[in-house]
Amino acid sequence: MIWTVLIAAAGIALSVLLIKVFAGWAERQFVRIINSKLNNAEILVNDGKLPEDWVLSFRQQIEDIRLKGGSESKMERVGHRARQHCLRNLDDTIKFFKERNVTDSEDTRQFLLTSLKERWDWVAAAKWQDLLAPEMSAQQAAEAPAEE
Repeated sequence: MIWTVLIAAAGIALSVLLIKVFAGWAERQFVRIINSKLNNAEILVNDGKLPEDWVLSFRQQIEDIRLKGGSESKMERVGHRARQHCLRNLDDTIKFFKERNVTDSEDTRQFLLTSLKERWDWVAAAKWQDLLAPEMSAQQAAEAPAEE
């Protein structure tokens, strides 16, 4: 009888511990995701650049193609994939800020959404070379001519 109670108590204690560990992990993941979205939005809106983690692997692929003497069409295919990747990430970022109230005011939220949509339009129209250029500033991005 006492063993049954001890085993049940140990099971309950283990369950509570596992729930507590999982809740802490879930909270850290949630905070990480929100911080990532906020940092990406800041880079997109304030710096006028694409987040480095969105484009770095594509830059490396382009450089590998260049070093191997690859064709322009191969680089264009990588550039096309980079554009699609950035547009998907921008869609996710816009959706995140539309669905969640993480700004200090509705005006800030609307400014952020408008700015993100402008960046989406720029990414959709820009040459792939401009998308993957590491040195593009906010002013250059704002002045970049859109392709017709």
